[in-house]
Amino acid sequence: MPEIRSKRIIESKIMNMKKMKQTRKALFLGLLSFLSVAAATARKTFFVAPTGSDRAAGSLSRPFRTVERALAEAARFPHDTTDILLRRGTYVLRKTVEIAGLNNVTIAPYRQEAVSFTGSRRVDSKQIRKVTDPAVRERLRPEVRDRVRQIDAGALGIPLTGIIPKGFGHPSLPGWSELFIDGRPLSIARWPNDSMAPIGKVHCTGDIPREGKYGIGNPVFEYAEERPAQWKSTDGMWIGGYFAHGYADDMVPVLRIDTAARTVTAARSTRYGFMTGAPWRRWFALNLLEEIDRPGEYVLDSAARKIYFLPPNEAKIGDDVRVSTLDAPMFAVEGCRNVVLRGLTLEYARGMGVYIEASDSVRVDSCVIRNLGYVGVCIGRGDKPRQVGALGGIIYDDVLINRCAGRYNGVSNCHIYQMGAGGVNLSGGDRATLTPAYNYVENCRIHNVNRLEKSYIPGVWIDGVGNRVSNCEIFDAPSMAVLLHGNDHLIEYCDIYDVCREVDDQGALYYGRDPSERGNRVRYCYFHDFSSAHRVSATYHDDGACGMEVFGCVYFRSGTIPVLIGGGHDNIYRNNLFVDLPQAVHIDNRMETWGRGMLDPDGVVDQRLRAVRHTEPPYATAYPELARYWEGTPRVSRGNVFAGNLFYRVKKMLNGSPGWADWSNNWVTIENPGWVDPADPMKGFVPDAAIYRMILGFTPIPFDRIGCKLPVSESEL
Repeated sequence: MPEIRSKRIIESKIMNMKKMKQTRKALFLGLLSFLSVAAATARKTFFVAPTGSDRAAGSLSRPFRTVERALAEAARFPHDTTDILLRRGTYVLRKTVEIAGLNNVTIAPYRQEAVSFTGSRRVDSKQIRKVTDPAVRERLRPEVRDRVRQIDAGALGIPLTGIIPKGFGHPSLPGWSELFIDGRPLSIARWPNDSMAPIGKVHCTGDIPREGKYGIGNPVFEYAEERPAQWKSTDGMWIGGYFAHGYADDMVPVLRIDTAARTVTAARSTRYGFMTGAPWRRWFALNLLEEIDRPGEYVLDSAARKIYFLPPNEAKIGDDVRVSTLDAPMFAVEGCRNVVLRGLTLEYARGMGVYIEASDSVRVDSCVIRNLGYVGVCIGRGDKPRQVGALGGIIYDDVLINRCAGRYNGVSNCHIYQMGAGGVNLSGGDRATLTPAYNYVENCRIHNVNRLEKSYIPGVWIDGVGNRVSNCEIFDAPSMAVLLHGNDHLIEYCDIYDVCREVDDQGALYYGRDPSERGNRVRYCYFHDFSSAHRVSATYHDDGACGMEVFGCVYFRSGTIPVLIGGGHDNIYRNNLFVDLPQAVHIDNRMETWGRGMLDPDGVVDQRLRAVRHTEPPYATAYPELARYWEGTPRVSRGNVFAGNLFYRVKKMLNGSPGWADWSNNWVTIENPGWVDPADPMKGFVPDAAIYRMILGFTPIPFDRIGCKLPVSESEL
């Protein structure tokens, strides 16, 4: 028996030794696997410098010359994380930097050095001449004749693209060749300089495509002013303005002017034709040599391939003179994941700054995007890849369009200004399934973004499902700050002011004509200091727009109609402050009066509700009230709520029937409700403010969190 026990002990020890060997082997193999994975996911760094060489090693001492070369090297290591670090200087782009199918790539300056990408051609001051052509000099005003300068782009080999139609109903396309001096865009010469002239009697409206009227002929209208009689030629002349409706700008070439009859004949028709009578129906002339009368104006003669301009500085032409040339995006990120563009300046191009499609977690961060002829950043395709084009019309016709934008992409901490056609075009998500994208624009300062295209080209365009605009400062725009389509978006902590400067019948935040666009929330935004020249709103629910919640916002001197609900349902306003306004809220019943056709069988509302299958999941589940849209009296505004709001020094609280909304727990007063400073509502309330007693359950507004937190740069001043 002892021998058997001893034998068993020995066998047990042998088994334990075998197990230990197997464990050690497994640990060893695991360590090898870990080291293999770690090696496969190493971090690589490549350097790029304007003075480098694409035949170099891409090291700090031997950098590449182009980002494209560094990207090609990064593609060789698809499992690695790659940093492409750029040395100080200007990188001239003749084509798009394409980032395709790559993951985990960051492009940023080395040690915060100043890095700029430009899509332009620089013109040396020695290549800028006085005007000697007698025919051109004869057309120039005598007082500027010897001060105007010319750039012979043809002789310098600079491609020059002429003016193209812009405005409502035209595709949004890259701008024409523009002239920039010392960081500032020059302006096309125009008359009148700072205003527009009334459209007189209309002899011919021209075709009206919106109404299906064709074959009418070229538009012809009268003018009353004396100045056009001094124009010696209309070659290259265009007219711009608001020819019919105050929300639809336009710009078209001129066929001829009859100075005896005082008529202008346009070379092509416009979306709505020409009308007269309303104060916004006005026009201006542009691109005439006779109208170069202010420093910083220029005329583009694309036929002769020359630019004529009056230098902004009389003493010196400028140290940096550029003509924009690149019409494609400066960067295109397609089919990528975890790509970051950080700390770059993108400037001086005809096209957009960054285009993102079919990608996830792509971020444009801490960049300056300025002086482009197009939109700054576009997330999602337009009517074609890498352009916005006729997107507005496409979304109008196809409300379920999926723009293939990807998810978790965003623009953050960026300055976007002096643009031709908008700040950020943001899409993402699937309206058919209500799948959110979580794309975003956050902590950005966006202003002066409508140099070439005026209306329906906002600071931020947002569509799709589940996207966000946070802490943005949006200002200095002729039209909208935010144009919204889609569902479940969040607009929060934004500071929006000095917008809708030219237009009539628009809003700083605007959406409409689709009651299925629900679930959108606006909270803690500051709408203030808008023009009151025409009908302007802060939040505009147009033509039956439904289902938006507005909470904790401040409306201060925010237009003639701060809140406009145009026949819609279920718009909820709670905990908002309305301050110093001629009126606060307008609600109407347009769907049973002039707009009743929109709710007719197979009308636009019927078509859009059927497109989303509003009585079935996911829409019926997410928005139960939408499933019951046709029940009862859909033509009458209903389900709107105004509760727990302050109306302070508001002359008229409501224009419309009180029965078109539920009103409760609001406080209307001319007495100080507890402001720290009644002249500045953003300083907030004192701790024991009366508002907390007078409005049951009023939630304190986080005033200090509203707005962009970026410092103002010197170049913006």
